[in-house]
Amino acid sequence: METRSKAFNKPRGFRKTLLASSISSLLIAPALVQAQDEPMLEEIVVTGVYASQLNAVNTKRDAASVVDAISAEDIGKLPDVTIADSLQRIPGIQVERTAGEGGPVQIRGLANVATSLNGETFLSATTIDSSGADFGDLPSQLFSGADVYKSPLATLSTLGISGTVDLKTRRPFDLDNGFTASASVEVDRGSISEETDPTVSGLIGWNNDNVGFLVSAVTTEKNLATDYNGYFDTSENGGIGAANNNYTWGAPPVNQDIYHVVPQGFAAFNKVEERQRDGLNLSFQAQLSEGVELVVDHFYSKQDRWNRRAGMSHNNRWQTFNNYAFAQEGSLVRDRFDYNGQEWGTVNAFEARPYRLQSFSQVNYNEEESNNSSAELNFDNGGALTGQVRVTRATAEAKMRHGYVEGDLMSIDQGTLVTGPGGLRPAGDCTGDNAVPGTAVGEDGGCFVQYSPNSIEDTDFLIGYDASGEHPVFTGFDQTVSGGLGEMSVADYMADPRAYHVGAMSSENNTNDEGEMNTFSTRWNYEFSDSPFITSVDFGLRQSERKVEHEVFSYFAEFDDTGCQAQWKAVDQFAGTSECDPDKQQGEFLVDENGDPVLDDDGNQVFENYTLIPPIAIDQYNDVVWVDDLGPVSGVPGVWAVDPRALDDTLAYQESVFGEQVRFPQPGQSYSVGLDEFSYFAQANFAVGDDITGNLGVKVVETDLTVVQNEVGGGVPHSGVSYDIGDVVTRRSYTDVLPSLNVAWDATDTLKFRLGYGETMQPLDLLTWGGAKSVGRVFNDDCQCMRVTGGSLSGNPELDPTRAKNYDLSAEWYAGDASVLSATLFQIEIDSFVQSGTVVIDEPDADGIRRGPWEFTAPVQGTGGKVNGLELAAKVAFGDFTGGALENFGFDVNYTLSESSQDAVGVEGKELPFVNNSEDTYNIVGWFENNYLSARLAYNFRSPRLISVGGPALAEQALYQDDYGQLDLNVTWDVTDELALYVNGSNITEEFQQTYLEFEDQKAFQNIYEARWALGARYTF
Repeated sequence: METRSKAFNKPRGFRKTLLASSISSLLIAPALVQAQDEPMLEEIVVTGVYASQLNAVNTKRDAASVVDAISAEDIGKLPDVTIADSLQRIPGIQVERTAGEGGPVQIRGLANVATSLNGETFLSATTIDSSGADFGDLPSQLFSGADVYKSPLATLSTLGISGTVDLKTRRPFDLDNGFTASASVEVDRGSISEETDPTVSGLIGWNNDNVGFLVSAVTTEKNLATDYNGYFDTSENGGIGAANNNYTWGAPPVNQDIYHVVPQGFAAFNKVEERQRDGLNLSFQAQLSEGVELVVDHFYSKQDRWNRRAGMSHNNRWQTFNNYAFAQEGSLVRDRFDYNGQEWGTVNAFEARPYRLQSFSQVNYNEEESNNSSAELNFDNGGALTGQVRVTRATAEAKMRHGYVEGDLMSIDQGTLVTGPGGLRPAGDCTGDNAVPGTAVGEDGGCFVQYSPNSIEDTDFLIGYDASGEHPVFTGFDQTVSGGLGEMSVADYMADPRAYHVGAMSSENNTNDEGEMNTFSTRWNYEFSDSPFITSVDFGLRQSERKVEHEVFSYFAEFDDTGCQAQWKAVDQFAGTSECDPDKQQGEFLVDENGDPVLDDDGNQVFENYTLIPPIAIDQYNDVVWVDDLGPVSGVPGVWAVDPRALDDTLAYQESVFGEQVRFPQPGQSYSVGLDEFSYFAQANFAVGDDITGNLGVKVVETDLTVVQNEVGGGVPHSGVSYDIGDVVTRRSYTDVLPSLNVAWDATDTLKFRLGYGETMQPLDLLTWGGAKSVGRVFNDDCQCMRVTGGSLSGNPELDPTRAKNYDLSAEWYAGDASVLSATLFQIEIDSFVQSGTVVIDEPDADGIRRGPWEFTAPVQGTGGKVNGLELAAKVAFGDFTGGALENFGFDVNYTLSESSQDAVGVEGKELPFVNNSEDTYNIVGWFENNYLSARLAYNFRSPRLISVGGPALAEQALYQDDYGQLDLNVTWDVTDELALYVNGSNITEEFQQTYLEFEDQKAFQNIYEARWALGARYTF
């Protein structure tokens, strides 16, 4: 056995991949950008903080609708690893964090965001089957900027409900004539992970005004640490899916006059996500003839992520909620609300009975890869008619592999709240001295082997959990308990690797996603030179074909001695079930020490099925690590856990323990969807005098939808999956007519007013159409079977896409070249809205008995909702107004109010906001720049956001993330015209994410994010 302390934090080492070698040989890098002479909206890509702000101001001023932008220096100057981190500086943008980095993006409180790349739909590996925007796999160094369209235009290739993000990459003609090259190297380090991670990136390009090429690439490694504490949950960012109440499965022994939440358990984990991210952008541009230009682009992105966690879990082993955890004295706040005639209180501190105390190790490995290719011909011979013909092809793959191992400290042999109910193994596993004392034996030599000879044997000690302070406090580990190692404290047992045994291991809910999208489009503009009102018209058409395959599966072990198969390789899984081989022995009749039959109450000899897995020591097949660095949570002495790195290749690990694995699909979550759209548009651009401009357009989208779902049968023994009994194919078509109007009035040379209206339609997340039924089951002592605990209906192909009407009214004062003050009122009316609801299904338990009905979550058709809001923004460069000491300073501040409402209600009928919407968001950025030094300090804040809505078991109490604010820093020193050194700091005050259940004093869990510091150098050739 090898033991190491938190060894799973150690990086794999910098990889000499082909991409990294190419970067080194080319000495190329991300950030050389040159000025152009064309007016906006053509991108003016220049260097310097002032210039980047100037660029954003000009983009906004000259846009045909409500638009905000970021440019290359915005991306490169701040410590922005992903595009999402840069977009959060824009008014109305809200970003969710995964492992501390920016990931999914919302605009004005809604996740229904469309994404395009250089003006055409973009397929990302993180959003293959979703309608949202998640840029976590995209290196920011490859992009020259991004425009965010908040009011619809008929000319946009794709429309989101709340907006469209158009990502921009560099092209050869963006650069000066001749060769251009630059290179950068960066190392960064986290305050928790304490690992030094490299990033190498670069760019090389050449053009002569008639032809050019460009190659830019980046490779990066990150070890992002996030400590977790609170309600026991195994999802990557935490949740409340397993929480119930003190009346679940029976009346509680105490506090019978009041209901309150009871989590499935309490946990403290050390989490580290290792990310290896590569990106490549290729571009070729050629002037084929006078007025005909060819542009060919290819964008490649690949990311490997290992989300590793290890730590302590105390939970109810799925045996009871009503008799597991009780409110500590003084922690129960009564009479908070009424639900179905029952009084509910809130609780923030518990005492929990020892059903299960364990170490827990888990790895989610994600492999994400996408290719987006585009070829376009642009026609402009200087005449009235200009146009484009374009084809694109995109493919994306995403794979996730999940594995976990539980190291149990409580005996299952004797002396605890959960003993037995099996443990009988064939004679080959019986040595004569490893049987549980006083137990019967099998007629064929089998015995009840000791699975946990050195574990705790005690039923009375209580573990305390108190979340009333800033960080949780655990207590009770100093109590003296009995067990296989004698009488000593719980902490002493936790410190001895011999006290652990493997309670369960599994690899389940693994996923494979494949997406493909092909488009053909042509768009044209005809300009009227003498028209007094209509200045030009845009028209075009587009055909897109999108196909997605989503597969969910688990790995099953096949046990040769019984012919049984099991997803859950656990001490509470037994032979004799339907999928086992009836020609093989499944167990034995029991006899006592004298060889006489053991009889049941009816006088029949007792037959006992074999336990599927033999006893397994925690260090038998892998290294173990001592985990005691759990962040700011206190009271946990530490645990020995399976080194999560052993689970990086979960299939190889399962095979090393149990031999060849069988891949078993989960039909309730697997599906395929085909989505074909044919759209055409016309837009008239108009002007009234010199002061009023605008556009009036309409876009028609004809959609053909094909959904293939799986029909779900009964549950497969020893697993959480069901049998696939056939396919259900649904085909439907619908047509949307989407008008849009944008009007701009230049009241003065510096004051502009805008009015925008548009209707939008966006397809649903494909799981919402394609998913089927999934049933949750756990083992129960009373029936000796897997009992239903609830479930979900993941999809409904008859649901409508999301449709909305958007209204914008804005005022913009351009006080200087790089200074603007703006205010925007907006409203988004959701006409058709899918929301989470519940249905009641009387699903049978594994023994065929129906003990329901049970509540299943399901997507249901809502009647709509609304977002009303206000955006206030000020970009100010003091150099626009004054010289002297303030000339080199500036700021960029904004505030967004986003008030959402819908028909869905929560506790006591309170109207719920939209999921993930923060009502208040603001950014404060201050900057300084002279000829040698630039510095920016940026603070981003968002108010509480709804994460998920609780079901009836929680009296509809919802999970919220509390306020979160983060401070970032960038300082750059231009040593020469070619060389720049910089320091980036991210989350430099080490903020953490706190969640709560409905009430701020009822805390659920925390994610502790680390501060990260980077030191880098950029060189331009």
